[in-house]
Amino acid sequence: MAEIPSELKAAKEFHSHLGPYLVVGLKMGEALTGNFGNSPFSFSLTSYTGSKPPISCIIDGLQLSTPCTVGNGGILIRPQGRAKVEGRMDKRRFLLSLREEIAREIKTNCTSENEEEWALRIWKMSPEELFDYEEP
Repeated sequence: MAEIPSELKAAKEFHSHLGPYLVVGLKMGEALTGNFGNSPFSFSLTSYTGSKPPISCIIDGLQLSTPCTVGNGGILIRPQGRAKVEGRMDKRRFLLSLREEIAREIKTNCTSENEEEWALRIWKMSPEELFDYEEP
């Protein structure tokens, strides 16, 4: 297996394992901070994952890659079971969701035995490969 980058080692330590949805959350957070910046309390998020793993692992990735956390009130969780997040800053909104084909591949092919391989694969993908964007 390939070497795990230091960012993913820290995420794995925080989350207790390294799977693809944790990395999806990290990558979503990077895209959001690229749009809104990284100042504390400057924007908020709504995660549509719900709180049931494995998809809810996205939330921990968001907490590690944005200034928003569940504890500081920056992340609201909606129980839709979707790999989708909405960022809000003032009147601006930014929606991104995991591309359906990527979600289907993870669901079909990711197992507990190969989840780190999937996490590394997701880590190497560009945001354009991973997400559908919408700025209403």
